[in-house]
Amino acid sequence: MSHSPQVDRHRGHDHDHEHGSERINLDSDVHLDLDLDHMTEEEYAKAERKVVRKIDFILLPIMLVTYGLQYYDKNTLSTAILYGMLDDLDLTRTVNGVTYLTRYSTAAAAFYYGYIVAVLPMGLVFTRFPLAKTAAFFVLIWGIICLLTVTCTNYPGFVAQRVFLGLAESAVSPAFVAVTALWWKPQEQAKRLGIYYSSTGIFSMFTASLNIGLGKTGGTHPWKSMYYFGGSFTIFWSFIIYFFMPESPLSPGRFFFNNPRDRAILQRRFEENPWGKSQQPLKVAQVIETVKDVKTWIYFLMGTAIYICNGSVTVFGAKIINSWGYDSMQSTALMIPGGAMTVVTIYIFAYFADKYKNIRTILLPISTIPVIIGCLVIWTAPWHPRIGPLIGYYLVAAFGAPYVLLLSLATANTAGATKKGLTTSFIFLGYVVGNICASYLVFTQEKPMKYRSTWISVIVAMVVASALSLVLRYIYTSENRRRDLLLESGGGSPSSSSPGTGTTTTTVAADAGEEEKASEHEHGIATGGERKLDREDASAGAAYEDKTDKQRPEFRYTL
Repeated sequence: MSHSPQVDRHRGHDHDHEHGSERINLDSDVHLDLDLDHMTEEEYAKAERKVVRKIDFILLPIMLVTYGLQYYDKNTLSTAILYGMLDDLDLTRTVNGVTYLTRYSTAAAAFYYGYIVAVLPMGLVFTRFPLAKTAAFFVLIWGIICLLTVTCTNYPGFVAQRVFLGLAESAVSPAFVAVTALWWKPQEQAKRLGIYYSSTGIFSMFTASLNIGLGKTGGTHPWKSMYYFGGSFTIFWSFIIYFFMPESPLSPGRFFFNNPRDRAILQRRFEENPWGKSQQPLKVAQVIETVKDVKTWIYFLMGTAIYICNGSVTVFGAKIINSWGYDSMQSTALMIPGGAMTVVTIYIFAYFADKYKNIRTILLPISTIPVIIGCLVIWTAPWHPRIGPLIGYYLVAAFGAPYVLLLSLATANTAGATKKGLTTSFIFLGYVVGNICASYLVFTQEKPMKYRSTWISVIVAMVVASALSLVLRYIYTSENRRRDLLLESGGGSPSSSSPGTGTTTTTVAADAGEEEKASEHEHGIATGGERKLDREDASAGAAYEDKTDKQRPEFRYTL
């Protein structure tokens, strides 16, 4: 392969890259016709922004629809109980004139029993296999299992089906968090996480209208029409993922990235974003470090606390609205504004998280305030007129925003392929535990007390999540300060324990200037036309080593 001498002088190493089991060669025309190092800062920044917009255009719609289909699957369960599922599958029990939904709660929780078994292994699967193709495979399996819901005729069969559905769907979130870390730099990630996670609100609005139509035209078992549609569309969508989702910045495919300059910029971004590389061998030492790292368990507890809210909004949302005196169609339609609230709040907080540095751990507690106010309104406001509890319910739907901020914190503050995969899996593990708890926190017998236990549980959970976010801020700040002091002293390694970070053993960067530049890159300090990392350093000195955030003295935690 012919190379431009200028490029070779800057890079000083072979252009073949190992990415997992895949070996990538950049096309020679990239080196013959283009030399990014000859571009001015302003020219490069403009070209890079164009590439990022193209990445957004290709990946975000695929991820948004996939996440939306996952939400539709969960939301359909909530809606289906208004259209005959409870009786058809024997999901209720009546004792002394009181109808209990314990069987329905167990069926709803069964999904998360399957999810909890598979989510940690899934985090490791995506460190070893191609992200896009593997994700497409699991989406296909999920669609088939979803379609088979219509074959269930009793309670035990439905519970078993829900377990297998959870096993299959557990792949989606770890895959897309890995995709986010691979294609976007840390300071770009919160907004993108917010965009595709907002699909929960977008699809809540869309599917509520769709399910009203399916419920009216579904024959004697109208709830089955919802699963026929959801399963069939999910199967179709798995092929869209397979054929259109690019695998990595080093193998983006020629369908979208056929411009040599775009492909060169993709490689440069890949080299400047070492924390995003995910296709690496499993490292036992990183597994041990992840389990010992107190931040991992804080992420887990925060994920659990935030998603305790899910039971009141998703699993039992339609039933709670129905208990205020609305019929099935009205209850379904009245869920639409809740989806709008989810979308708006996620976009607002993701925007501020990306626009301003080091405020995510402060934004997260702020984002829980609407949820807490909503719970208090439903619990304490009169239910007649019904506008009071409805407004409260819509405020509670803002719980998606703190979860997006939590994901953005974890992905930006974790390095090492195995550690990153496991850390995000722990968050999803918390998501599962929270959802399981939520399934058993709505008591139909508490309707006269306005479901008091439900709202008290959610309020406590939001307070806990907020407090843990501030604990994280203290841990991040302490560790950053310790590393800065170590750098200023000019020697040693950051091996002493700092609050909440355990013990680390690393090497110190050879040059303080290089370390400062890497730190600036991690925090997204550079703005406008400035490059986040010096071009020579990014290519010549940054042959990727799969090290964790603790093993990298130049790593600085985003607050």
